Amino acid sequence: MKILYVTNDFLAPDLALRMKNEGNDIAIAQREENDVLKGTLKRIPFEKRLDYARTCDLVVYDDKMDGEPALLRSEGISVIGGGKKTDEIELDRVKANKIAEACGLMVPKVRPVKDLKEAKEIIEKEGGKWVLKQMGHLDIIKGLNSVAKMENSEDVIAKTDKLIEIWPKGLKQEFVLQEKVEGHEFACGSYWNGFEFQKDADGDEICEENWEHKPLMAGNMGESTGEMFTVMHYVKAKNSKIFSETLDKLRPALEKIDFRGDIDVNCIINDDGCYFLEFTPRMGVPATSAQIAIQESPWGEFFKAIADGEQQENYKYNHGYCIVSWLYTKPFPAVAEKEENEDKNEKISSDDEIFKMMSKRLSDSYGVPVMFKQKLSREDYLNIHFDGVYNENGMLRVANHEGYVVTVTGMGKTVDEAAERTEDLLKKIVVPSGFWRNDFKKSNYHSSRNDLIEWGYLDEEKDEDALTTIKKQIKEILKR
Repeated sequence: MKILYVTNDFLAPDLALRMKNEGNDIAIAQREENDVLKGTLKRIPFEKRLDYARTCDLVVYDDKMDGEPALLRSEGISVIGGGKKTDEIELDRVKANKIAEACGLMVPKVRPVKDLKEAKEIIEKEGGKWVLKQMGHLDIIKGLNSVAKMENSEDVIAKTDKLIEIWPKGLKQEFVLQEKVEGHEFACGSYWNGFEFQKDADGDEICEENWEHKPLMAGNMGESTGEMFTVMHYVKAKNSKIFSETLDKLRPALEKIDFRGDIDVNCIINDDGCYFLEFTPRMGVPATSAQIAIQESPWGEFFKAIADGEQQENYKYNHGYCIVSWLYTKPFPAVAEKEENEDKNEKISSDDEIFKMMSKRLSDSYGVPVMFKQKLSREDYLNIHFDGVYNENGMLRVANHEGYVVTVTGMGKTVDEAAERTEDLLKKIVVPSGFWRNDFKKSNYHSSRNDLIEWGYLDEEKDEDALTTIKKQIKEILKR
């Protein structure tokens, strides 16, 4: 099959590589070019993508593209992606909240603000706990959000003051205030083919239940990043309470936005029920790597069926849990400033200049080697997703200046088993200054599990980790 993969800055490189390895003729059209998988995947000029797309059997968009996927689909081309309305429900949080509410979802109060000053004034006047969230064109900038921990959002006010102080002149301040709902963050996604969600071999719709971990450090401390690691499993939608309270109710909206692909709904769960937070109607990072580990059916065929409004026959997937983790290096989560035409042999006149120069150069991870402590097995290679590297004469090297290296997955019957496999594999990979979060066994899944079981969002009989915990408790009681 001839496939074009269109991207802004390559959300899921390993997915394109997997489709190539399935025997497909795949080309990449990338707006913001980088060296990820350089020499491994065929590239075409971004400006020629539409003409090339019209010669393909399938076109896959991994991100927002100003409605372009829907335009190609209107020409009869098989396309993964959405229209302008799809982009809006991710970028416009106020509109997304209204759509969710209209479909019958519980929603927290959302207040649009004209700028950061107005956001601060509202918090000071009304008190209570708020979440400051960026939207629109600011969505690509991580670290702007702030979630209240203080009773009257004094910490959010402090963050807002700092943002006002450093804000560049001429850059529009697109933010909303969202009422903070206490509970557990929990998400549900599924692939939508325009008419229904993906079905398994039994003919039942399935969904991805997942727990995100955005804070930089173990214990959910530090600044919020794009994502550090995710816990995910696939379940039959008819057995998923979060699906019935979110995606199942959103079918009329999904039909209206002309979308084909994976859509995720992030929520807060408490004993009142499920509160909508946001839509992600595109490929997730690193969620797509978890899906690669879970799905056992060929991706090219799968996407072709989804794009054409059909179901892939005899769809197969692993019924266990998956943990997917980024492996990062410097300067993540900061962004390195690339050196343009700098003379590396230029004489330095002071210790201060030496310090500044070397600090800058040492923070740039581009070209840093990626090595392995031991020979990897075939299973190891299948669970390393080469999302931030290129191959140079047999040596893998970091392909970007931001510190993204690889994503690593581990599967298991339980989350703890998946955690062990993920960490074991991460320990085999050596990257100078490399790091990841190592609290996979103390994840948001673990902290929310008992409540989610009590509230009916996890099936205790089918939750292997819960059963293991119960068995251990019974064993300890019997020993006494």
